[in-house]
Amino acid sequence: MERVNELPKKILAGLKKYKYAVLVLLLGVALMLLPFGKKEEAPEAEVQEDTLTDEAYAQTLEQRLEDMLCQVSGAGQVRVMLTLQTGSRTEYQTDTQISDSETQSQEERKTVILSEGSAYDKAAVSAVQYPRFQGALILCQGADQSTVRLSLVNAVAALTGLSSGQITVIKMK
Repeated sequence: MERVNELPKKILAGLKKYKYAVLVLLLGVALMLLPFGKKEEAPEAEVQEDTLTDEAYAQTLEQRLEDMLCQVSGAGQVRVMLTLQTGSRTEYQTDTQISDSETQSQEERKTVILSEGSAYDKAAVSAVQYPRFQGALILCQGADQSTVRLSLVNAVAALTGLSSGQITVIKMK
C-alpha cells in the first residue's frame, strides 16, 4: 500500500526537478501544431468564376432581382424565376501552328498553359460567356397596376437582356 502512495510523490518530485525541460517540450509541441508559411489565396473573382454553376448563377440573379424589384413603388412582395437558354462557356487561349507541304496542309492547336511553379498549371482563358436567359416569370402583389408591370418588365429586360415578350408578370395571391 505504501508503494501506491509513493508513486504520485515521485512523479511530482520528477516534475519539479525537470520542470524547465517539460515546459520546453510542451512549447515545442504547441509550436509544431501551429500552421506556418504563407498561405496563397486565389483572388475572389477567380474563386467565384470557378465554383459558381449555371444554376447557382441564375438563383443568385433571381434573389438579387427580387431584392431590387420589391423596391419598385407599388410592387409589394415580388418573386422571380429565370430559365436558362444556354449555360456558361469558357474559351481558352490557343496557339495554332499550320504546316504546309506539297501534298497536304496540317493545323495543330495547343491550349496555352500558365505555369505558377511546378505544382500549379492553369489554362489561359481568353473569354467567358455567361449563361443566356430564355425567359422570366415575375409574381408580384402589385401586378394589377399597368405602371408597376411596365416598370418590372423594363427592369428585368435591362438586367437580363431578355425582350419584353420573354417576361411575364402575374399578380401574386
